[in-house]
Amino acid sequence: MKSSPLPLPSGVRAAAETALGATRIKEELAWMSWAGTVWRLSGETGSVFIKRAADLTGERDRLAWLAGRWPVPEVVGFLHEMGDDWLVTHEVPGVPMSQPSIGWEPSRVATKLGEILRVLHSTDAAGCPFGVKKRGHVLIHGDYCLPNVLVQDGEVSGIVDVGQSGLGNPEDDLAAGVWTLRYNFGKGFARPFLDAYGWPPMTDQSIEKLRRRYAR
Repeated sequence: MKSSPLPLPSGVRAAAETALGATRIKEELAWMSWAGTVWRLSGETGSVFIKRAADLTGERDRLAWLAGRWPVPEVVGFLHEMGDDWLVTHEVPGVPMSQPSIGWEPSRVATKLGEILRVLHSTDAAGCPFGVKKRGHVLIHGDYCLPNVLVQDGEVSGIVDVGQSGLGNPEDDLAAGVWTLRYNFGKGFARPFLDAYGWPPMTDQSIEKLRRRYAR
């Protein structure tokens, strides 16, 4: 087993092992992200992800509400240990769209990213308890970047990191999409993304303004 230098509390590890249906973890990896610490534990039957952060109740609740609406991970454990929240989810199938291993040209990635977002924004959001209900608002992801969209066999298979999802301005996700395409591939891929989504034509200046709406 590849061991992580970041230890897991016994209760969190037990929840992961139960979800995997095994007590022997074949592989354990951990890394830091801006949102907290993430572990990936793999066993004979699959993998689970464990996220540690100060407050993950919002993401847990959003995953529960989005289940059946978007292809989000299933929550299999939620604990509060060592002063933080620990969220355990099953791995969703597919490859993040940021990974070169999907074998797509950047233009195809941009087009598919726009098509997927159009479908996500068309989700019936009646009764959504997150975000702000206003005219023109739809169900948005809140951080619609390439690593958070997984594909398999050419179609969307998973939507992850939904802690900011809820009713909101669709331009928030469009801005993130324009930003992530520039970050990963450079200039020239905003238009195919926006066209695939069905957004009205924009000038270069307007596209740049949209990108900076997300820029971190």
